[in-house]
Amino acid sequence: MMQNPQILAALQERLDGLVETPTGYIESLLRVVKRQVNALKNLQVKCAQIEAKFYEEVHDLGRKYAVLYQPLFDKRFEIVNAIYEPTEEECEWKPDEEDEISEELKEKAKIEDEKKDEEKEDPKGLPEFWLTVFKNVDLLSDMVQEHVSLF
Repeated sequence: MMQNPQILAALQERLDGLVETPTGYIESLLRVVKRQVNALKNLQVKCAQIEAKFYEEVHDLGRKYAVLYQPLFDKRFEIVNAIYEPTEEECEWKPDEEDEISEELKEKAKIEDEKKDEEKEDPKGLPEFWLTVFKNVDLLSDMVQEHVSLF
């Protein structure tokens, strides 16, 4: 069918009759439709300007909070890498009411922690900290494989 010269000529004529560029398409529209298209374009430009302002403010907000987060990240780095030993007060966990576990479980956990403390020597930093984090974050846990060891 595509080898028939008459069909190819008719197809070429039909394609030549189509508007070749978007501006050509718009020029072929009725005047009232062109006005509506221009109104829509103007609205889209205003949306783009608002969106640009939004992302500018998001960026500024991110920079503001990055400064507030940095001391916490630095301290976390120091604790994980055994550069800083947290104080007793910093080690005290204050769970929310909904996170509290029963007294029985607390006591059992305390006994087990004491046993572990007696059995092991003092590790430097937090062994396998990031591996544990990765295993407990839904987005990352599927990527962690058995043979993976961090540091």
